[in-house]
Parts: sequence; structure tokens; C-alpha cells
Amino acid sequence: MSGRKILVIDDEPQIIEVLTSYLKKDGFRVIAAADGTKALQIAEREEPDLILLALMLPDIDGYEVCRAL
Repeated sequence: MSGRKILVIDDEPQIIEVLTSYLKKDGFRVIAAADGTKALQIAEREEPDLILLALMLPDIDGYEVCRAL
């Protein structure tokens, strides 16, 4: 499982921090985004293995991000 990439998308820095901490302890590479626009850019560039997506985001909501992905 080492090296698998997870994209965490949430506008709450504390949530990103906690999730990143736990996931890194389990050997995952974590990438984070705080809004939908940035998340879509990162997802296209990084091609994560898994995305953890909040629904309430400041610019594009999680549903729209999911549709775009």
C-alpha cells in the first residue's frame, strides 16, 4: 500500500490536518485542496488513487467536483 496517493478536499484546515496525520501514519501519500477548483487541478495532475471529498466547499460544491471528476 506504500506510496498510494489520497487527495483530501475540505475547506476546514483542522480536518485536513487530522486526516493527513492518520493517513501518513498508514503509509499513504496525502495531497490536500481547500476548494473545488484547486481540487480539480490537483486531481488531473496527480491522478490520486482515492479522493476524500467534502460536500460543502467555498467555490464549487462537492457534488459538482464529483461530477467533473
